Amino acid sequence: MPRLDAERIALWRQFGAVSVALQRRLDQVMIEEHDLPLSWFDALTDIRAAGGSIRVHELCQVLGEVPSSFSRRLDRMEDAGFLRRTHTPQPDDRRAVTVSLTADGRAEWRDANITYRRFVQENFAKKLTETDIAALQRIWSKLT
Repeated sequence: MPRLDAERIALWRQFGAVSVALQRRLDQVMIEEHDLPLSWFDALTDIRAAGGSIRVHELCQVLGEVPSSFSRRLDRMEDAGFLRRTHTPQPDDRRAVTVSLTADGRAEWRDANITYRRFVQENFAKKLTETDIAALQRIWSKLT
């Protein structure tokens, strides 16, 4: 096993800094162009990927969110008309709630997805070679 040296620590810190900087810039672009925080876009994306409807606790798991703070975000997204919540009692959870995209939520996601994809293309994909992509895939598979 390689020794944890200064170079590895520096790379770890750089990895975090680059990730945070890109996420912040993307969040800023999404807010400026769509008045839609990146965290909202991510939630809409995962609801859409689940077929347009998903149980809240499953969405929390996918997004790595804490249910209590996530509930407030869902309140705001529901107030904006992007989703609706329905109580869907299950045998294992009588308090289960499902969130579903509304027509406005689907339309907002489609518009914002163009901006999201353009940002990823300009700030990530365009800067990497096929060799870089293969190396990242190899690295990510080791880290996950």
